[in-house]
Amino acid sequence: MKNSLELYVVYSVLNLLLLSIGVKWLFTSVLECDYIGVLLWSFVVSVDLNDFINKQRNFVKYYPYFEDKWLRLF
Repeated sequence: MKNSLELYVVYSVLNLLLLSIGVKWLFTSVLECDYIGVLLWSFVVSVDLNDFINKQRNFVKYYPYFEDKWLRLF
């Protein structure tokens, strides 16, 4: 479980990094009226956010009492 949890954290950090970059470029494209950039970056943000939400759902599904176990350690 420890290896899968570490992998989950690494993927989450990478997803959040990609999401922050995508949102930054999306706002830049909107302000510059770049229609192709808006379509591209909104697609990237939506796919990345969807993937992040699905990973969180799967984590909650397969580790339903993770918070209770985590709080017992401290």
